[in-house]
Amino acid sequence: MAFTLAEVLITLGIIGVAASLTMPSLIQKHKEKELITRTKRVYSVIQNAVLMAQKENDTIGDNTFLFDTSKTSAEVASNFAKYFNGAKVCVSNSKDCSNYYYSVKFATRRKDDTSGTTIATNLPTARIITNDGAVIAVNQISSCERTSTDCKRDEDYNCIKDENGNTTDVIKTSYNCAFIDFDVNGPKPPNQFGQDVYELSVNVDKIVPNLSNLPGGKSFKNILTGIDKLEYTKYNVGESD
Repeated sequence: MAFTLAEVLITLGIIGVAASLTMPSLIQKHKEKELITRTKRVYSVIQNAVLMAQKENDTIGDNTFLFDTSKTSAEVASNFAKYFNGAKVCVSNSKDCSNYYYSVKFATRRKDDTSGTTIATNLPTARIITNDGAVIAVNQISSCERTSTDCKRDEDYNCIKDENGNTTDVIKTSYNCAFIDFDVNGPKPPNQFGQDVYELSVNVDKIVPNLSNLPGGKSFKNILTGIDKLEYTKYNVGESD
């Protein structure tokens, strides 16, 4: 039985509508799968580089030689870069490195403590650029144990205010020697924690993923446990409630 022209056009129209509804979702899933794969690879490369440095310097299980609290972030990054094949180091927004300095959104709607509008952040200045385009930013700290005073914050790292708009101070103790932030595809979008950017905490004897909400901990945990699902909030910088 032959189809009429009208029937063919209707069928093609239905197919077109179905495709327009499903294609964006399929494209997004493909992009997320690619980012997840790159995250696993870059995380493994960082771990291997740390282990290589420890073996070379006979400091297995001790991160304080590589992440030396007496050194600057630039010095640590320059030394660390030796353990990445074909990597280069950027320590300033110079001509050859300007492309690797850009803002990154948080995984949740982080608000400025004063204005209350949503903000982004900049990764640490000292950066290692791998041969496949990933950016690994090093923030060396001057002590592996320190205390600081901060406002009491919610799970999205926003200051908690009472009915009068006042915050409560709390004393916090930190035990990490450095932070490593890495963007698995460099300057390419989306440039957001929980999608293509993640954070590691360098402790004296181990390097652990930061699984708090702000730096994409939910996504990172999903990736490391094989769930392979990205969890983040879409927002624009400068938004207010």
